[in-house]
Amino acid sequence: MNEEKIHIHIENSRISHPVFVGTEEHVKALFERNPDIAGKLRVTIGSSAYDEIDRWTKSDFEEYYHCMETADVLVGYSFPTADVAKYAPALRWIHFISSGVEHMAPFGWVPEGVTLVNNRGVHLPKSGESFAMFLGMLNAQIPRLVTAQREGRWDRAFTSVIAGKKLVVFGVGNQGGEVAKQAKRMGLRVVGIDPYVTEHQCCDEIHTADRMKEDLRDADFLAIAAPVTEETKGIFSEEVLSWLPGHAGLMNISRGALLDQNALDRKLRAGELSCAVLDVFDPEPLPPDSPLWTTPNLIITPHVSSDDLVNYMPLTLDLTIENIRNEMAGRPLKNVVDIARAF
Repeated sequence: MNEEKIHIHIENSRISHPVFVGTEEHVKALFERNPDIAGKLRVTIGSSAYDEIDRWTKSDFEEYYHCMETADVLVGYSFPTADVAKYAPALRWIHFISSGVEHMAPFGWVPEGVTLVNNRGVHLPKSGESFAMFLGMLNAQIPRLVTAQREGRWDRAFTSVIAGKKLVVFGVGNQGGEVAKQAKRMGLRVVGIDPYVTEHQCCDEIHTADRMKEDLRDADFLAIAAPVTEETKGIFSEEVLSWLPGHAGLMNISRGALLDQNALDRKLRAGELSCAVLDVFDPEPLPPDSPLWTTPNLIITPHVSSDDLVNYMPLTLDLTIENIRNEMAGRPLKNVVDIARAF
């Protein structure tokens, strides 16, 4: 670690939405919130042309490598992975500003002694509001009503209250746990599916995936909230979607790659599923020729449900400082990524 000050380097992208850009104003406010250690920190901010490294300019590389010569901590989304130990000899950990880190897999590039940290939990205040809204929209058949409005049809879809209905949450981590929390507050019965989590205060039951067919057959709602791994990629195939009853509604809030989007399109067009809300897609942005743009009884939100316009980067940097305090006190870092599982 740098003996004089702990050097944090923030690497932005110039194509990123301001939600994901760390600024001098953010750093100033961060120091004001942490006056006891502000004098022990040095923060630099860089900016690349794009997230994709092969689109970086020569000056992008020069600025980045210069800043990383003394960096103890890197905060960012993407960066060169070749020779990290050589260009950043003081680096101790990398804080990804996203929950998912699969875009940097496989992780053979990670130097010995460097820890990866992700942004789990930063999304939850905004996520909770969005997830409660999505559940309410599915229960009230809002995707169906929006389709009818678009087509100029008077479609009086009457529904009942949501309390007492069944929600299946696939993935009971931070995001899935927040869905469960909101659902429990609304009076739903919540069943989780997760290979690692065995209990959660907001789940009535948690099972492994071998029980999924049984769990889905009487579900009113399905929330897909797991990370992308070799085991979860494409898991919601046409066959698995067929396990849901026709009245069920679906929301995907984690990663598009978990869901067969074409199969969902077919199910909704055939009336074999009631409605859906999708916030994530594969690929992103959703291509203009995707059939999902015209899928009936579907509402699309362009991966915006969890990211707070005002608070995302401040909360991200607060997590960085929390981990600096953890490191200084000899405590484990928070949100360490298991690179074998990529989350």
